[in-house]
Amino acid sequence: MRENLEEDEHIIASIPQIWGIALGFGGFFHKNKEGILILTNKNVIFVPRYIWITAKEKERYFAGDKAGIERMSNYNESDLDEDLTENPKSWIMPLNSITDVRSITTRKVDFLRITFTEKAKEKKYDFGITKTVTNYPYRQPLVFKNLDWSLWIGLIVSKLKKS
Repeated sequence: MRENLEEDEHIIASIPQIWGIALGFGGFFHKNKEGILILTNKNVIFVPRYIWITAKEKERYFAGDKAGIERMSNYNESDLDEDLTENPKSWIMPLNSITDVRSITTRKVDFLRITFTEKAKEKKYDFGITKTVTNYPYRQPLVFKNLDWSLWIGLIVSKLKKS
């Protein structure tokens, strides 16, 4: 039985090794997080969890500098539910509260920006992938990689129209 997901909720696409950045005043007090970006039929979810992937898998998810629409192998709804239980600071953005999804360019790098409302406040999160990270004193991005998010934007927008 699921604790954090509805019974009819299922994963449409997921992408690992994505860095989430909280924007605005709230982002000032939070460090960047590395994790998995997941689109279900009801939510966009970011779970802070590092997953190591091979070069072949990396090519599958990020072929031609495009964020691909794939489901991670060996990661299903029960794994997601378990991760949400273990990581209470996961970001859950219900599709019906999302007001804007677009690609923005900052420092010559494209990020996926999701804007949504939560408790009558607007929140914004940026998502990107890194070229290099530092592991000391804790894992943080140094240089972000330019990535085309058009496939993800199109998929999220199509799900917004259905909900």
